[in-house]
Amino acid sequence: MLRRFLLLFILVAPFGSLPAFGQEELPASKTASLANPSYDQGSFVAELHRISELLKDKPSRNAMAALRDSLPKRWTVSTSEGSFFISTEPLRNQLTALSSDKAQAWVNHLAEEVEYSTQTVPSSSSSQARGELERILMRPAFAGVRPPSAWELFKQRLAMWLGRLLLRLFGGIARYPLGGQILFWLLVVVAVGVVAMWVLRFFAKRDRVNALAASAPVIAVRTWQEWIRAAREAEGQGNYREAVHSAYWAGIARLEDLGVLPKDRTKTPREYLRLVVEPAAGELRSSRAHREPLTALTTELEKVWYANRGASPEAFRESLRHLEALGCPLE
Repeated sequence: MLRRFLLLFILVAPFGSLPAFGQEELPASKTASLANPSYDQGSFVAELHRISELLKDKPSRNAMAALRDSLPKRWTVSTSEGSFFISTEPLRNQLTALSSDKAQAWVNHLAEEVEYSTQTVPSSSSSQARGELERILMRPAFAGVRPPSAWELFKQRLAMWLGRLLLRLFGGIARYPLGGQILFWLLVVVAVGVVAMWVLRFFAKRDRVNALAASAPVIAVRTWQEWIRAAREAEGQGNYREAVHSAYWAGIARLEDLGVLPKDRTKTPREYLRLVVEPAAGELRSSRAHREPLTALTTELEKVWYANRGASPEAFRESLRHLEALGCPLE
């Protein structure tokens, strides 16, 4: 109730309130400073309604002037919460301007506000509003709205303690310029030392990696004879794709034994073929008898193993003939 009446007072304070009207032709006017009538809420609302009825009849110029002069500077309204003062200046201004319609609208609005402030809110509606507020606060959008946890309070206290500690430290240093300079250059030296240590460790680690000896070439696990046996076994199982694959590696193992190829299984079939066609410096130069069979074996392997075109018995027998050309006895 007090809040509503304060709101009403704030609303009308710049405008003032109305005095009670007399008859349409009012008696001799009294100045506003001579009287400050006091009302309770009920009588004040009745007075406002009476003034509104008089203004509804469109009073004459003299009646409006008399009404204006009869208004006090303010009305005093007493409630259970205390007394409130409502200025009549806005109404007097409207009457001076001979605007009865605007004056009546102001009086009616003031009466509505006073009547509304006298209404009490049922306790049931208050409980409903609180329940609605609780339902709103339970939505996911308000899930993060909560008091700080114990851990968050601890972090805040720790940060404040560190801040105070640093403030005392650097505040004390400000009183000793020489000590501040010494501390500053000490921190600079430490920072440069940390960076230099990190750079040295980085280059030392890289040098250790570069100093590692190259790994020894991968030596073939199977001999060319073992590869041929593996190819025969795959043929017996009807797996001609694997048979052609094993036949190719039998040829590579044969050329490694002859010294035509290095014993390094990290190379691709095309790299092996390139070494046979164009041997590197210091390696044994291959003959045509080596180049043509390896070219045929490589082509057949690429079609069967990589292109996955499917292998046939004829493809495997053709691979065996190329192995014989490389000097691999099949019996």
